[in-house]
Amino acid sequence: MSDDALGLDEAYSVQSPEDNKRLYAKWAATYDSSFVDAKQYRYPKAISEVFDQVVTDSVARVLDIGTGTGLTGMYLSRLRPDVVLDGMDISPEMLEQAALKTRTNGSAVYRQLYERDLTQDVLNENAPYEALISSGTFTHGHLGPECLRNLLPLLANNGWLVVGVNNEHFEAKAFAAKLDSLVLLGAITEPEILRIDVYEPGSVHYGDQARVIVTRAIN
Repeated sequence: MSDDALGLDEAYSVQSPEDNKRLYAKWAATYDSSFVDAKQYRYPKAISEVFDQVVTDSVARVLDIGTGTGLTGMYLSRLRPDVVLDGMDISPEMLEQAALKTRTNGSAVYRQLYERDLTQDVLNENAPYEALISSGTFTHGHLGPECLRNLLPLLANNGWLVVGVNNEHFEAKAFAAKLDSLVLLGAITEPEILRIDVYEPGSVHYGDQARVIVTRAIN
């Protein structure tokens, strides 16, 4: 199968972190052109816009979870030019692409990029972040609701969590119940759940939506 033929079916069919690494090693170089551009995928832009609207604080350091090729960070850097962005992803090949993304002033979008398996406890080499952002990572075959707990130690107290979840995945994996349990544990504030379109009008996938979890960590 050529890189150009890779798409949602392949992405949704992965079963393990190793499957993810194999898929994105093949797909990284053509992901932006063969999928994002060809399918009019607006998820990274939409998440960045939600983040800019709901995060009312002037946050200085943000971590992009499931960085991919760096599109979420690129869009967020246009909306919040002064923010320092780091990224984490399981795929070194995707991170190589993210390292090439630039801000409007020509500087790199990301300060640091880290290869991490987010299904496990996540090593953080930096001080806790003031906010986390994620698009396209909580979806079929990728991260489930149990991984939300792994992210909370990365956040400072009262730090923002703005995480997109594929709509069907949200329902099938009972994300609402997991969020309720984290609220009861005193780990997060009561979340706000928003909806966004994942594709532009005119895309063959237009109509697919994601939920966006907006909450804050209590550490």
